[in-house]
Amino acid sequence: MAQKPLFESYISKSHQNGSECAFSNLFVWRDCYHIYWCVAHDFLLLKVKRNNVDFYIQPFGGRDEDLPRLMQELKEEHQGKPFEMHGIYDFTKERFERVMPGLTYEEDRDNWDYVYLQEKLATLSGRKLHGQKNHYNAFVKAHPDFVYEPITMDNMMECLNFGERWCDEHMAEDPSLLCEKYAIQEAFLSFEQLELRGGAIRFDGKIQAFSFGKKINDDTAVLHVEKARHDVRGLYTAITKEFAAHAWTDVKYLNREEDMGHPGLREAKMALHPEFMVQKYNVIIG
Repeated sequence: MAQKPLFESYISKSHQNGSECAFSNLFVWRDCYHIYWCVAHDFLLLKVKRNNVDFYIQPFGGRDEDLPRLMQELKEEHQGKPFEMHGIYDFTKERFERVMPGLTYEEDRDNWDYVYLQEKLATLSGRKLHGQKNHYNAFVKAHPDFVYEPITMDNMMECLNFGERWCDEHMAEDPSLLCEKYAIQEAFLSFEQLELRGGAIRFDGKIQAFSFGKKINDDTAVLHVEKARHDVRGLYTAITKEFAAHAWTDVKYLNREEDMGHPGLREAKMALHPEFMVQKYNVIIG
């Protein structure tokens, strides 16, 4: 946590709106993804292990002319063996192509971020979102007593308990939720220090959905977690809409992160019609 100002000096830039640019993401997943970091030649470099694959996240900061030197030192660190770099944004790909032409890039569609206009999520206005508005209206009609409430110390433990139960109930079908459960715990333990914002929906006297995220620059917030009961029609749409409307009036874009290749999650995120995607690429160097 002490390194938060250092990290954000590299990743909280106006032209960077990917989910990797949220310090809170890096912090809460640091143990699950075995994240190591260093600053070399004024680049912030992060090494990650995910699905038993070791790779670096694109370097942040630094000067173009120092990139070849950084890559040469990484080659020496790997004793000449190839190494992978993931999460390369379009502007970084262009930067690499200027300085290190000839590399072959692979689209990493499963990790593209979905970015939406805050205003559209907050209102569900427009023809394209008519279906989602119907789901929301069905929820409101079935649960007219629902209330939206910001996540505070008063309801944080209840939200945490709901999130833990949600992960436990779905872990048999998705073992990776064990890591997400730990990440949610980390987030709530350091909620204020990470400058997170959260919101929840309550009805029948209980928290039934919640979401939280982090503002990463003047234009964009990244929404890390969204949990809701699957058996309540329109509840996911409701927490998305209410959270956007109440918590994020000071940003233009809401990044709801990637779909990780899950067909159901991809369908749900496409149904809200993103304004654009943060495209990402992988490359093998050496």
